Amino acid sequence: MTQCNHCGSNNIKKNGSGKWGQRYYCKNCGRTFTLNEPRFNQKTKFMAIQFYLNNVGIRKIALFLKTSPTSILRWIRNAHKILQKELQDFDPMKTTKPDIIEMDEIYTYVKKRIKGPSYGLLTLEGESVLLHITSEKE
Repeated sequence: MTQCNHCGSNNIKKNGSGKWGQRYYCKNCGRTFTLNEPRFNQKTKFMAIQFYLNNVGIRKIALFLKTSPTSILRWIRNAHKILQKELQDFDPMKTTKPDIIEMDEIYTYVKKRIKGPSYGLLTLEGESVLLHITSEKE
């Protein structure tokens, strides 16, 4: 028996057909859905976000992945929401400090700065640490 994609209920009925095939209506949550697989998988969405983080324009990303710029924006916004939820409970004081980090370009930049502390996010093997970067002038 088919189930609702949104709430998992079996209380559904057919609701016409569309461009992508048979549509269903859930009597519990009131939403409509199809049984088709999503057009883009998580790997493709991750690739789009990597492009965006490397300063590729949204229209170029859409062109490369053969989708619309609106979809790319939606994926980026969803990734931002997920990251915000993960960072909400993040406490940099509770994490362990890495042993050795080489930061030639960042260190040179911070060293030239005259005032104020700087922060950097180090991501390594799925774990993130917020680093407090200080210059010698502080």
